[in-house]
Amino acid sequence: MRVFLPLLLGTILSGCNEDLQPRVDRLEAELRAIRSDTRDTVEELKNRVIAAETKVGVSGDGKSLDERIGVLEDSFSEVLEMKSRDNEMVYLRTNLQGHAPLLTDHGTFLVRMEGLDLNVATGGYTVHLNIGNPQAIAVQQFTLRGDHGGGTPELADDEDYNLRNEKIQAWQKTLKPFEARVAKVLEPFSWTPFDIEIAADDRDQLEMIRFSMIVENAQLNRQSGSDNGTTNRFSHIQVDAKSASVLKTDYGAFLIAIKNAEKTDLGTKLQLEIGNPYGFTLNQCRLIGDYGAAIPLRADSATEEEYGERMQVWSESLQPFESMISSEISNFRWSKSTILIPGPIENVKFLRCQLRIEDVTLPAAVK
Repeated sequence: MRVFLPLLLGTILSGCNEDLQPRVDRLEAELRAIRSDTRDTVEELKNRVIAAETKVGVSGDGKSLDERIGVLEDSFSEVLEMKSRDNEMVYLRTNLQGHAPLLTDHGTFLVRMEGLDLNVATGGYTVHLNIGNPQAIAVQQFTLRGDHGGGTPELADDEDYNLRNEKIQAWQKTLKPFEARVAKVLEPFSWTPFDIEIAADDRDQLEMIRFSMIVENAQLNRQSGSDNGTTNRFSHIQVDAKSASVLKTDYGAFLIAIKNAEKTDLGTKLQLEIGNPYGFTLNQCRLIGDYGAAIPLRADSATEEEYGERMQVWSESLQPFESMISSEISNFRWSKSTILIPGPIENVKFLRCQLRIEDVTLPAAVK
């Protein structure tokens, strides 16, 4: 028995080895195949990555990756610029003469800076602005959003004024943002003065002020059939202003610019130009309103109460006047004319008036 058992176990193990050997050989062959396939897959992936990197780095026309990104940035900037044209920035400077156009999504307005004064109470500055509204809507609430700082840097003749210029980038970083929400109504066809407060350490930081206007609330004024010609609104005109003012009438909006004031024995003669953007001629019209000295400046008053008192006295000092326009106001052009104000020249610095049109004609039809 002891001899038989080892022989039997040896026979069994010998049979198992004969069965296991082919299985081991088969498994080794499968493993070699898997390793080969894996090497092929890794090599294929490596080649695809290299091809992709080559495609991204250099385009078909030979441009490098940096050049292609630069082209895309320029195109994107153009798209942003076109998108922002509804509310474009207006650039104002303290020495700017006349007005500047202010483009908004409600149309084009006119804006000019009348000056700025140090606000002792806040340590900042009060900026006096005046916005002309040539639209037929009353803007009841709006926001001015922009920034301020020193003047733009001087560039050489071969340098472009764009955001990729290092000088412009450095200047942009020095600008300080501001936002002013204004609740004063911008009446149609008239100028509206108002003030905003800007936090600045000195006047050099206000050499340039730029902003866009976001209209938040506006209303279309409807004319009533029972107005009986009373839809004319009074316009406020500074006699020594360098820009034109808007006169609203039943026939539309006209422009008026005072070119010179002359002292005469009968009063003050004003030489003016009236712009007529319409196809009819004004044969007879007149200006009616009040005249007086220049409007008191807020900076000349120590407190709001004092300024209010000075405005009250000034308002009560205004004198009425009525003057015929001395010549026809031709269609589609500026026309020169004169009016006579019955007051000394030193007291004729401000006009609160309206244009009354009494007779118009249209050109004859072409046959």
